[in-house]
Amino acid sequence: MSSWLRPNHSAELALPGPFHFTSVRFPLALLAWFTLTEIAVATWYRPGAAQTASAPWTIAWPTNELDYQRQPVATEAEALLQYSDGGAATWRSSNNDRWMMYSFHWLPGRMAALFLKNHRPDICLPASGLTMVRETGIHLLTINGIDLPIRSYRFDDNGRPLHIFYCYWNGRSSYVSDASATTEDWTARGRLHAAWQGKRELGARMFELAVWGHENDAQATAALQRELEKIIRPR
Repeated sequence: MSSWLRPNHSAELALPGPFHFTSVRFPLALLAWFTLTEIAVATWYRPGAAQTASAPWTIAWPTNELDYQRQPVATEAEALLQYSDGGAATWRSSNNDRWMMYSFHWLPGRMAALFLKNHRPDICLPASGLTMVRETGIHLLTINGIDLPIRSYRFDDNGRPLHIFYCYWNGRSSYVSDASATTEDWTARGRLHAAWQGKRELGARMFELAVWGHENDAQATAALQRELEKIIRPR
């Protein structure tokens, strides 16, 4: 276009060149390539082709609990996490336990979920002044037929015991044992290996539940199970 703005340029327009069959063959070849690619992907990820994904589930926020309140998620956190849906809330259970929960869901292709997996409570919370007392590792907890990989922590919050339960769940994983959940490989190599096995990306979920006041770890875990039975819903 810039050449037509030069002074003294001829006003005559050039006639189009002769028609070439290659101008038709290229888009046809491109269409064929896209079609074959879609067929190959569908075949590779066909139902039952090495796909041993976990049963899907969702969060039912406990809106009927005492003092239930939705809490805001900081704008900076929303921009960083890029979750598809989620939020935070606080409440008190019937036995007067004080709870706080963050829960986020990522649709397939949202890579921020992998970022969050590496920002666990043991990494982030000490910076806020909490002292970690211990971590008990990952254990599968079956809630309403769903196997959830739960990582448990105990912190000291100005002399008060604080238990935090962290769950990162990926839809394409099959959580069959504590060992399989612990050894999940979410590096680039691990994701490529999963794709090679025909495991399609199915999205991810994360929740973090905090409860105050339990001196005994086993009692805190029992309280967690009671709360999750109200919150976790199979889809």
